[in-house]
Amino acid sequence: MTTGPVIYTTVFDLTAVGYRHWSWTVFGLAFVAVSLGVALYDLHRHPERTKLRRAFIWLLPTFAALWTIGVTATTYSEYVRLSDALETGDVAYVEGTVENFVPMPFAGHAMEHFEVAEHRFEYSDFVVSGGFNNAASHGGPIRAGLLVRIGHVDGTIVHLQVAR
Repeated sequence: MTTGPVIYTTVFDLTAVGYRHWSWTVFGLAFVAVSLGVALYDLHRHPERTKLRRAFIWLLPTFAALWTIGVTATTYSEYVRLSDALETGDVAYVEGTVENFVPMPFAGHAMEHFEVAEHRFEYSDFVVSGGFNNAASHGGPIRAGLLVRIGHVDGTIVHLQVAR
């Protein structure tokens, strides 16, 4: 009996999914808007507040703006770094069977991890990442014994194919 070539199906490709963390930015901007509205309302209602109290009121919108800038800059810069690596071919590829698979519990509290050809990969649905992070407990495709082809940048999965 002869076996034909292995046929792979792409289940994750960073270039196809793009930047996935706009929701954090939108949440942050909503937080900025609400806290700014509360600060302006308070200052309008109580113009007699002391300078210290008036300054304190601006802490929440300032924190919200800094948090939003920080989260967006961090997540987008990671996405750009991984995308650039894909574009320039600075991606390592490994192919083989998923071994030592330890799934993430549904509630999190641990990283899902496995090895392919002595390369260890770990991720979690609860950790913000530009790369693949869909754990099996939340519908992810990785299972013990599965034949896979993985493109990664320093252990972050940017391209994942599974054998059919």
